[in-house]
Amino acid sequence: MFLMVSGSINYSQQTVRVARYTGQGFTITLSHANRLPVTIQYPYEKIISSERFRGQIHFEFDKCIACEVCVRVCPIDLPIVDWKLETDIQNK
Repeated sequence: MFLMVSGSINYSQQTVRVARYTGQGFTITLSHANRLPVTIQYPYEKIISSERFRGQIHFEFDKCIACEVCVRVCPIDLPIVDWKLETDIQNK
């Protein structure tokens, strides 16, 4: 008799625990459903990065033609291109 009573108490505790976890899952789902979308139309809208953003810039010196595209695109205004056009190259 005691095993049957303790078994039903254990079953009811597990049922309450499952109902609580299911309720927590539903509250998280409903909180995400009420949020506004965060879609950014990339070419027309830029993401404003924070002042402390430190992204890794991939740069290959051998392929650089000094077009300064990296300067215009960089979100933290990091690269500075100082180049001088050398017209005094002699062909030998």
